[in-house]
Amino acid sequence: MNPVGQILNQAWARARGWKKYFYPYRRLHFTLEGWFFSVLTLCIGLIAINTGHNLFYLVFGLLLGVVIVSGILSERVLRGIEVRRHIPSEVTARIPFAVVLEVRNPSRHKISYSLTIRDSGDFLPRQTLGYLPSLAAGELKTFHYLARVTRRGLYQFSTIHIATRFPFGLFEKIRIIPLHQSFVAYPAHRESARIHALVKGKDHVGRKKRRWGEEILSLRPALPEDDHRLIHWPTSARTGQLMMKEFAEEIEPPRAIFFDNRGADGERFEQAVELAASLLRSLMRQGAPMTFATWEENLEPTAGKRELSASLRRLALISPSRGLTREGFEKWCASVTREGGGIFLQGESSLPSPLPPCEVVQA
Repeated sequence: MNPVGQILNQAWARARGWKKYFYPYRRLHFTLEGWFFSVLTLCIGLIAINTGHNLFYLVFGLLLGVVIVSGILSERVLRGIEVRRHIPSEVTARIPFAVVLEVRNPSRHKISYSLTIRDSGDFLPRQTLGYLPSLAAGELKTFHYLARVTRRGLYQFSTIHIATRFPFGLFEKIRIIPLHQSFVAYPAHRESARIHALVKGKDHVGRKKRRWGEEILSLRPALPEDDHRLIHWPTSARTGQLMMKEFAEEIEPPRAIFFDNRGADGERFEQAVELAASLLRSLMRQGAPMTFATWEENLEPTAGKRELSASLRRLALISPSRGLTREGFEKWCASVTREGGGIFLQGESSLPSPLPPCEVVQA
Protein backbone atom coordinates (compact mmCIF):
# COMPACT_ATOMS: atom_id res chain seq x y z
CA MET A 1 0.00 0.00 0.00
CA ASN A 2 1.29 3.46 -0.89
CA PRO A 3 2.00 6.07 1.83
CA VAL A 4 -1.10 8.07 0.93
CA GLY A 5 -3.32 5.02 1.44
CA GLN A 6 -1.70 4.28 4.80
CA ILE A 7 -2.29 7.86 5.95
CA LEU A 8 -5.93 7.69 4.87
CA ASN A 9 -6.45 4.36 6.67
CA GLN A 10 -4.91 5.72 9.87
CA ALA A 11 -7.10 8.82 9.68
CA TRP A 12 -10.21 6.68 9.14
CA ALA A 13 -9.31 4.47 12.13
CA ARG A 14 -8.91 7.54 14.36
CA ALA A 15 -12.21 8.94 13.12
CA ARG A 16 -13.96 5.68 14.02
CA GLY A 17 -12.39 5.88 17.47
CA TRP A 18 -13.94 9.33 17.99
CA LYS A 19 -17.32 8.07 16.80
CA LYS A 20 -18.54 7.33 20.31
CA TYR A 21 -18.22 11.01 21.22
CA PHE A 22 -20.27 12.20 18.23
CA TYR A 23 -22.74 9.32 18.20
CA PRO A 24 -23.74 8.67 21.82
CA TYR A 25 -26.13 5.80 20.97
CA ARG A 26 -29.34 7.77 21.52
CA ARG A 27 -32.64 7.89 19.66
CA LEU A 28 -35.58 10.20 20.14
CA HIS A 29 -39.20 9.54 19.18
CA PHE A 30 -42.20 11.84 19.48
CA THR A 31 -45.24 10.55 21.31
CA LEU A 32 -48.75 11.60 20.32
CA GLU A 33 -48.70 14.21 23.07
CA GLY A 34 -45.25 15.29 21.93
CA TRP A 35 -46.43 15.92 18.38
CA PHE A 36 -49.34 17.99 19.67
CA PHE A 37 -47.06 19.94 22.00
CA SER A 38 -44.51 20.60 19.22
CA VAL A 39 -47.18 21.87 16.82
CA LEU A 40 -48.60 24.11 19.54
CA THR A 41 -45.14 25.48 20.34
CA LEU A 42 -44.47 26.20 16.66
CA CYS A 43 -47.81 27.98 16.29
CA ILE A 44 -47.19 30.12 19.38
CA GLY A 45 -43.76 31.00 18.02
CA LEU A 46 -45.17 32.09 14.64
CA ILE A 47 -47.87 34.16 16.36
CA ALA A 48 -45.25 35.85 18.54
CA ILE A 49 -43.11 36.73 15.50
CA ASN A 50 -46.07 38.05 13.52
CA THR A 51 -47.69 40.06 16.30
CA GLY A 52 -44.63 41.04 18.32
CA HIS A 53 -46.68 40.68 21.49
CA ASN A 54 -44.57 40.07 24.60
CA LEU A 55 -47.08 37.66 26.13
CA PHE A 56 -46.77 35.30 23.18
CA TYR A 57 -42.97 35.51 23.41
CA LEU A 58 -43.23 34.64 27.10
CA VAL A 59 -45.45 31.64 26.44
CA PHE A 60 -43.20 30.52 23.56
CA GLY A 61 -40.14 30.69 25.80
CA LEU A 62 -41.94 28.73 28.49
CA LEU A 63 -42.83 25.96 26.05
CA LEU A 64 -39.24 25.79 24.77
CA GLY A 65 -38.09 25.56 28.37
CA VAL A 66 -40.29 22.52 28.88
CA VAL A 67 -38.59 20.83 25.89
CA ILE A 68 -35.11 21.63 27.23
CA VAL A 69 -35.94 20.42 30.73
CA SER A 70 -37.44 17.24 29.30
CA GLY A 71 -34.22 16.51 27.36
CA ILE A 72 -31.97 17.16 30.37
CA LEU A 73 -33.98 15.04 32.82
CA SER A 74 -34.46 12.12 30.41
CA GLU A 75 -30.71 12.04 29.73
CA ARG A 76 -30.01 12.10 33.46
CA VAL A 77 -32.35 9.15 33.94
CA LEU A 78 -30.69 7.02 31.23
CA ARG A 79 -27.04 7.86 31.73
CA GLY A 80 -24.96 5.39 33.71
CA ILE A 81 -27.43 2.47 33.75
CA GLU A 82 -25.52 -0.83 33.56
CA VAL A 83 -26.91 -3.90 31.80
CA ARG A 84 -25.63 -7.48 31.73
CA ARG A 85 -27.00 -10.42 29.79
CA HIS A 86 -26.48 -14.03 30.86
CA ILE A 87 -27.09 -16.92 28.47
CA PRO A 88 -26.55 -20.69 29.01
CA SER A 89 -23.22 -22.21 28.06
CA GLU A 90 -24.99 -24.79 25.90
CA VAL A 91 -27.99 -24.14 23.64
CA THR A 92 -29.82 -26.79 21.62
CA ALA A 93 -32.01 -26.06 18.61
CA ARG A 94 -35.80 -26.27 19.12
CA ILE A 95 -35.40 -26.29 22.92
CA PRO A 96 -36.21 -23.01 24.75
CA PHE A 97 -33.37 -21.61 26.83
CA ALA A 98 -33.44 -19.04 29.61
CA VAL A 99 -31.93 -15.58 29.21
CA VAL A 100 -31.30 -13.39 32.25
CA LEU A 101 -30.95 -9.62 31.93
CA GLU A 102 -29.63 -7.61 34.87
CA VAL A 103 -30.27 -3.85 35.03
CA ARG A 104 -28.38 -1.92 37.69
CA ASN A 105 -28.21 1.70 38.76
CA PRO A 106 -24.62 2.25 39.93
CA SER A 107 -25.24 5.78 41.19
CA ARG A 108 -25.13 6.47 44.93
CA HIS A 109 -27.77 9.19 44.94
CA LYS A 110 -29.57 9.37 41.58
CA ILE A 111 -32.91 7.61 41.05
CA SER A 112 -33.98 6.60 37.54
CA TYR A 113 -37.65 6.73 36.62
CA SER A 114 -39.93 5.21 33.99
CA LEU A 115 -37.56 2.73 32.29
CA THR A 116 -38.61 0.29 29.58
CA ILE A 117 -36.19 -2.58 28.78
CA ARG A 118 -36.07 -4.16 25.32
CA ASP A 119 -33.86 -6.91 23.90
CA SER A 120 -33.38 -8.50 20.46
CA GLY A 121 -31.15 -10.69 18.32
CA ASP A 122 -30.74 -11.87 14.76
CA PHE A 123 -33.09 -14.75 15.65
CA LEU A 124 -35.33 -12.75 17.98
CA PRO A 125 -37.44 -9.70 17.08
CA ARG A 126 -37.12 -6.77 19.45
CA GLN A 127 -39.40 -7.31 22.41
CA THR A 128 -40.21 -5.45 25.60
CA LEU A 129 -39.08 -7.35 28.70
CA GLY A 130 -40.56 -5.14 31.35
CA TYR A 131 -41.20 -1.69 32.78
CA LEU A 132 -39.55 -0.15 35.84
CA PRO A 133 -41.43 2.73 37.44
CA SER A 134 -38.25 3.56 39.33
CA LEU A 135 -34.75 2.20 39.88
CA ALA A 136 -33.24 3.35 43.14
CA ALA A 137 -29.58 4.17 43.66
CA GLY A 138 -27.55 0.96 43.73
CA GLU A 139 -30.61 -1.18 43.00
CA LEU A 140 -30.47 -4.26 40.76
CA LYS A 141 -33.43 -5.59 38.80
CA THR A 142 -33.49 -8.91 36.96
CA PHE A 143 -35.57 -9.90 33.93
CA HIS A 144 -36.02 -13.50 32.78
CA TYR A 145 -37.37 -14.67 29.47
CA LEU A 146 -37.24 -17.71 27.20
CA ALA A 147 -35.69 -17.66 23.74
CA ARG A 148 -35.60 -20.36 21.07
CA VAL A 149 -33.82 -21.09 17.81
CA THR A 150 -35.19 -23.45 15.20
CA ARG A 151 -31.95 -24.61 13.58
CA ARG A 152 -28.35 -25.24 14.52
CA GLY A 153 -25.70 -22.62 13.83
CA LEU A 154 -24.11 -19.43 15.09
CA TYR A 155 -26.46 -16.75 16.42
CA GLN A 156 -26.00 -13.35 18.00
CA PHE A 157 -27.85 -11.11 20.39
CA SER A 158 -27.88 -7.48 19.28
CA THR A 159 -28.22 -4.19 21.16
CA ILE A 160 -30.28 -3.57 24.28
CA HIS A 161 -32.63 -0.59 24.32
CA ILE A 162 -33.46 1.30 27.50
CA ALA A 163 -36.28 3.79 26.86
CA THR A 164 -37.89 6.44 29.04
CA ARG A 165 -40.66 9.02 28.65
CA PHE A 166 -39.70 10.83 31.82
CA PRO A 167 -40.64 13.47 32.88
CA PHE A 168 -43.59 14.74 30.79
CA GLY A 169 -44.25 11.90 28.34
CA LEU A 170 -43.72 14.18 25.32
CA PHE A 171 -40.74 12.29 23.88
CA GLU A 172 -39.38 8.78 24.19
CA LYS A 173 -35.61 8.82 24.50
CA ILE A 174 -33.84 5.53 23.88
CA ARG A 175 -30.35 4.63 25.02
CA ILE A 176 -28.78 1.95 22.83
CA ILE A 177 -26.35 -0.36 24.64
CA PRO A 178 -24.16 -2.33 22.16
CA LEU A 179 -24.14 -5.59 24.13
CA HIS A 180 -23.47 -8.07 21.31
CA GLN A 181 -23.16 -11.71 22.41
CA SER A 182 -22.84 -14.72 20.14
CA PHE A 183 -23.60 -18.36 20.89
CA VAL A 184 -23.66 -21.67 19.08
CA ALA A 185 -26.89 -23.68 18.93
CA TYR A 186 -26.23 -27.43 18.91
CA PRO A 187 -28.24 -29.69 16.57
CA ALA A 188 -31.65 -30.78 17.81
CA HIS A 189 -32.01 -34.14 19.55
CA ARG A 190 -33.96 -37.00 17.99
CA GLU A 191 -35.15 -40.15 19.77
CA SER A 192 -35.58 -43.27 17.71
CA ALA A 193 -35.42 -47.05 18.10
CA ARG A 194 -32.52 -47.13 15.64
CA ILE A 195 -30.38 -44.92 17.87
CA HIS A 196 -31.19 -47.02 20.96
CA ALA A 197 -30.21 -50.17 19.09
CA LEU A 198 -26.89 -48.66 18.04
CA VAL A 199 -26.15 -47.48 21.58
CA LYS A 200 -26.92 -50.89 23.11
CA GLY A 201 -24.70 -52.63 20.59
CA LYS A 202 -27.40 -54.72 18.88
CA ASP A 203 -25.96 -53.82 15.51
CA HIS A 204 -22.43 -54.96 16.24
CA VAL A 205 -21.11 -51.54 17.12
CA GLY A 206 -17.47 -51.93 18.01
CA ARG A 207 -15.97 -54.87 19.88
CA LYS A 208 -16.48 -55.16 23.62
CA LYS A 209 -14.30 -57.41 25.80
CA ARG A 210 -16.03 -58.22 29.06
CA ARG A 211 -13.45 -59.55 31.47
CA TRP A 212 -14.70 -58.29 34.81
CA GLY A 213 -14.90 -61.21 37.22
CA GLU A 214 -13.60 -63.78 34.74
CA GLU A 215 -9.88 -63.50 35.40
CA ILE A 216 -7.95 -62.72 38.58
CA LEU A 217 -5.22 -60.25 37.82
CA SER A 218 -3.36 -60.39 41.15
CA LEU A 219 -3.67 -60.69 44.94
CA ARG A 220 -2.96 -57.96 47.46
CA PRO A 221 -3.31 -57.46 51.24
CA ALA A 222 -6.79 -56.42 52.35
CA LEU A 223 -7.58 -52.86 53.38
CA PRO A 224 -10.21 -51.78 55.96
CA GLU A 225 -12.54 -50.39 53.26
CA ASP A 226 -12.41 -53.52 51.05
CA ASP A 227 -15.38 -55.82 50.49
CA HIS A 228 -14.68 -59.08 52.37
CA ARG A 229 -16.66 -61.02 49.78
CA LEU A 230 -13.64 -60.66 47.47
CA ILE A 231 -11.21 -62.29 49.90
CA HIS A 232 -9.21 -65.19 48.47
CA TRP A 233 -9.55 -67.60 51.38
CA PRO A 234 -7.08 -70.34 50.32
CA THR A 235 -4.21 -67.89 50.00
CA SER A 236 -5.28 -66.07 53.18
CA ALA A 237 -5.22 -69.35 55.13
CA ARG A 238 -1.81 -70.26 53.74
CA THR A 239 -0.17 -66.88 54.46
CA GLY A 240 -2.03 -66.02 57.64
CA GLN A 241 -3.10 -62.63 56.19
CA LEU A 242 -6.29 -61.57 54.43
CA MET A 243 -5.62 -61.33 50.69
CA MET A 244 -7.95 -59.57 48.23
CA LYS A 245 -8.60 -60.60 44.64
CA GLU A 246 -7.99 -57.98 41.95
CA PHE A 247 -9.78 -58.57 38.67
CA ALA A 248 -8.94 -57.35 35.21
CA GLU A 249 -10.86 -54.23 34.25
CA GLU A 250 -13.57 -54.32 31.60
CA ILE A 251 -12.17 -53.33 28.23
CA GLU A 252 -14.44 -51.31 25.95
CA PRO A 253 -12.76 -49.90 22.84
CA PRO A 254 -13.96 -46.53 21.60
CA ARG A 255 -16.84 -46.67 19.17
CA ALA A 256 -15.68 -45.15 15.93
CA ILE A 257 -18.38 -42.94 14.41
CA PHE A 258 -18.00 -41.34 10.99
CA PHE A 259 -20.35 -38.67 9.66
CA ASP A 260 -20.42 -38.49 5.87
CA ASN A 261 -20.84 -34.73 5.42
CA ARG A 262 -20.80 -34.84 1.64
CA GLY A 263 -23.79 -33.61 -0.30
CA ALA A 264 -25.83 -30.43 -0.66
CA ASP A 265 -27.13 -28.12 2.02
CA GLY A 266 -30.79 -28.84 2.68
CA GLU A 267 -33.32 -30.61 4.87
CA ARG A 268 -31.80 -34.04 4.33
CA PHE A 269 -28.36 -32.82 5.36
CA GLU A 270 -29.87 -31.26 8.51
CA GLN A 271 -31.54 -34.57 9.39
CA ALA A 272 -28.20 -36.35 9.04
CA VAL A 273 -26.53 -33.81 11.34
CA GLU A 274 -29.27 -34.27 13.96
CA LEU A 275 -28.89 -38.05 13.76
CA ALA A 276 -25.14 -37.80 14.37
CA ALA A 277 -25.63 -35.42 17.32
CA SER A 278 -28.34 -37.64 18.84
CA LEU A 279 -26.10 -40.69 18.61
CA LEU A 280 -23.23 -38.87 20.31
CA ARG A 281 -25.50 -37.72 23.14
CA SER A 282 -26.93 -41.22 23.66
CA LEU A 283 -23.47 -42.78 23.81
CA MET A 284 -22.42 -40.09 26.27
CA ARG A 285 -25.31 -41.01 28.59
CA GLN A 286 -24.16 -44.63 28.53
CA GLY A 287 -20.61 -43.57 29.39
CA ALA A 288 -19.22 -45.22 26.26
CA PRO A 289 -15.96 -43.84 24.84
CA MET A 290 -16.12 -42.87 21.19
CA THR A 291 -14.28 -41.26 18.33
CA PHE A 292 -15.98 -38.89 15.93
CA ALA A 293 -14.73 -38.14 12.43
CA THR A 294 -15.74 -36.29 9.29
CA TRP A 295 -13.97 -36.06 5.96
CA GLU A 296 -11.82 -33.19 7.18
CA GLU A 297 -10.96 -34.12 10.77
CA ASN A 298 -10.93 -36.84 13.40
CA LEU A 299 -11.60 -36.09 17.08
CA GLU A 300 -9.81 -38.01 19.80
CA PRO A 301 -11.55 -40.72 21.88
CA THR A 302 -13.81 -39.18 24.48
CA ALA A 303 -16.28 -40.04 27.19
CA GLY A 304 -16.34 -36.64 28.88
CA LYS A 305 -18.76 -33.76 28.69
CA ARG A 306 -16.13 -31.29 27.51
CA GLU A 307 -15.13 -33.41 24.54
CA LEU A 308 -18.79 -34.09 23.73
CA SER A 309 -19.40 -30.35 23.62
CA ALA A 310 -16.53 -29.99 21.18
CA SER A 311 -18.07 -32.63 18.90
CA LEU A 312 -21.53 -31.05 19.10
CA ARG A 313 -20.04 -27.63 18.37
CA ARG A 314 -18.34 -29.10 15.31
CA LEU A 315 -21.67 -30.50 14.14
CA ALA A 316 -23.43 -27.20 14.85
CA LEU A 317 -21.11 -25.36 12.47
CA ILE A 318 -20.49 -28.11 9.92
CA SER A 319 -21.24 -27.52 6.26
CA PRO A 320 -21.43 -29.88 3.28
CA SER A 321 -18.09 -31.11 1.98
CA ARG A 322 -16.96 -32.34 -1.42
CA GLY A 323 -14.90 -35.09 0.17
CA LEU A 324 -11.66 -33.91 -1.42
CA THR A 325 -9.83 -34.04 1.92
CA ARG A 326 -9.72 -37.62 3.24
CA GLU A 327 -7.58 -37.16 6.35
CA GLY A 328 -10.42 -37.75 8.80
CA PHE A 329 -11.79 -40.67 6.77
CA GLU A 330 -8.43 -42.44 6.65
CA LYS A 331 -7.95 -42.13 10.43
CA TRP A 332 -11.44 -43.47 11.00
CA CYS A 333 -10.76 -46.45 8.70
CA ALA A 334 -7.63 -47.26 10.67
CA SER A 335 -9.57 -47.10 13.94
CA VAL A 336 -12.35 -49.34 12.60
CA THR A 337 -9.83 -51.90 11.36
CA ARG A 338 -8.05 -51.88 14.70
CA GLU A 339 -11.17 -52.14 16.89
CA GLY A 340 -13.13 -54.45 14.62
CA GLY A 341 -16.17 -52.30 13.82
CA GLY A 342 -17.70 -48.84 13.69
CA ILE A 343 -20.63 -46.75 12.53
CA PHE A 344 -20.82 -45.00 9.18
CA LEU A 345 -23.59 -42.38 9.01
CA GLN A 346 -24.29 -42.13 5.30
CA GLY A 347 -25.58 -38.89 3.78
CA GLU A 348 -26.79 -38.21 0.27
CA SER A 349 -23.67 -39.50 -1.52
CA SER A 350 -22.83 -43.10 -2.32
CA LEU A 351 -20.56 -45.15 -0.09
CA PRO A 352 -16.85 -44.40 -0.47
CA SER A 353 -14.44 -47.09 -1.56
CA PRO A 354 -12.77 -48.87 0.07
CA LEU A 355 -15.01 -49.01 3.17
CA PRO A 356 -13.92 -51.16 6.12
CA PRO A 357 -16.38 -53.59 7.78
CA CYS A 358 -18.78 -51.39 9.75
CA GLU A 359 -22.45 -50.70 10.40
CA VAL A 360 -23.85 -48.37 7.70
CA VAL A 361 -26.72 -46.18 8.87
CA GLN A 362 -28.77 -44.23 6.35
CA ALA A 363 -29.77 -40.81 7.67
